[in-house]
Amino acid sequence: MVSAVSSQAATLNPLAYTALEEDNKSRQPAANVTPDDSDRGPATQVSWSQDALDRLLAALKQGPDAAQQAVDAWSQAGADRFAAFQARSEAIHRQSAINKVDHQLKMLDWREETNKSLASTVKYLQKSAIKWQNTAPVPEVQLSDAEINAILKKVAPRGIDPSKIGGADTYSFGDDGKIYTFRKDGTAWVHEGGVPTSEAEKQRGIQAFNESIQLWSSKIEYPSVSRADLIAQRDALMAQ
Repeated sequence: MVSAVSSQAATLNPLAYTALEEDNKSRQPAANVTPDDSDRGPATQVSWSQDALDRLLAALKQGPDAAQQAVDAWSQAGADRFAAFQARSEAIHRQSAINKVDHQLKMLDWREETNKSLASTVKYLQKSAIKWQNTAPVPEVQLSDAEINAILKKVAPRGIDPSKIGGADTYSFGDDGKIYTFRKDGTAWVHEGGVPTSEAEKQRGIQAFNESIQLWSSKIEYPSVSRADLIAQRDALMAQ
């Protein structure tokens, strides 16, 4: 049984060829149909179900008008199915676009919070750098044996391990705003926290502050699209 018909030589419409049960290789135009050149077009192949073919053949037997009505009904059903498919596709595409805008808005929120945190860090470093630069160096002071024993006893509950002293070039910890430094030679020294002990240390500190400020500042990014534009774009999509 032939399951497809050609519109190359159609008469009333592209589907006016009949399929013969006796010979599935033969095709012939309906005997009661008059050719109409205005309905000829490029060849198309249309798949038909057995039920659709049976209904078309039955309509052809009833005459040209019935055949035309049958094909018109089939064509309209196909157009309706295509329109429904197109509407679903447009809805899916629109929702996808809305989801994309929502994601951009969330990323914009995250970027704004991140920028605030980065800006706060940069501001703190800048203030610390200015204070460091404006502070005159104060040399560190060497501790006596009694002072060493006293400070080690004080910080022992914090887990400060005296056995580590001498294992590295320096071993340092802070307490009450002071920095205690134990050197490999067995000596111990103390100086105020946040105060350079020499001009050379001061310059090294200024350079370190500047590098840190530059690093954290470079992490601040400004979005290329505004929140207002994204909201307007989403509203336009939802209104469609």
